[in-house]
Amino acid sequence: MKGSSKSRRARARERSSAAAGRVAAAAPDPNAQVSSGDAGNTRSTLMELLKRAGERDVASLAGQLGISGVAVRQHLAALERDGKVAQRSVRRPVGRPAKLYRLTEAADRVFPQASAKVALDLLARLQKLMGPEAIEKLLQARLRDLLKRYQERLKGAKSWAKKIKILAEIRDSEGYLCDPESAPGSQAKSGLRLVEHHCPLADLARQHPEVCRYELELFRRVLGEPGLRRVDHIGSGGHACVYELPGKAE
Repeated sequence: MKGSSKSRRARARERSSAAAGRVAAAAPDPNAQVSSGDAGNTRSTLMELLKRAGERDVASLAGQLGISGVAVRQHLAALERDGKVAQRSVRRPVGRPAKLYRLTEAADRVFPQASAKVALDLLARLQKLMGPEAIEKLLQARLRDLLKRYQERLKGAKSWAKKIKILAEIRDSEGYLCDPESAPGSQAKSGLRLVEHHCPLADLARQHPEVCRYELELFRRVLGEPGLRRVDHIGSGGHACVYELPGKAE
């Protein structure tokens, strides 16, 4: 009987040890480095935590994410380089100042936005109340405002290349992922053209194509080139909106 009892106790210890091993293997290693494939998911979760909490220090973020403080700092540093996270130091009664991290306005673009739907709803209401000409008047007013602002930025730019470069910088800052690019075969003036890889107004433009007409008119006026043409168009199924001016190199 004693031998049998010892045998049962031994088997129980073995089962307990095996279970503990499985739990340890399944638990995340807080000191493990996050692979590049998981980095994006971890940063998205980190940003969501900051969105909900407002500000957090490294220790609290590490505890919620289940990774080390070193790994959290690496992710925060990457987000800071992208302009999505900022930090500030806060004095404490004892010890070194604490660093608190928060999201910047640029990080808002990562989260779902309802602005396009709201804009469409407002335009639909405007059109219903005041007729189709109301939208035209609204777009004309927007054209005037943008033209004034863009012309101020381009003041002093003489060459086509310089104008295209500045206009690309303006549009890129507005979310159009805009670049001045070389035109195939140098068919465009100075061999350059303006390429917008993204359209923040895409949903709006699908409902109101006149938005795109006013964009082209804006570029023609601000560049002083009525012959400017759009050779590709996101709204027509193109990969990008591409603008160029036929002509020889300067």
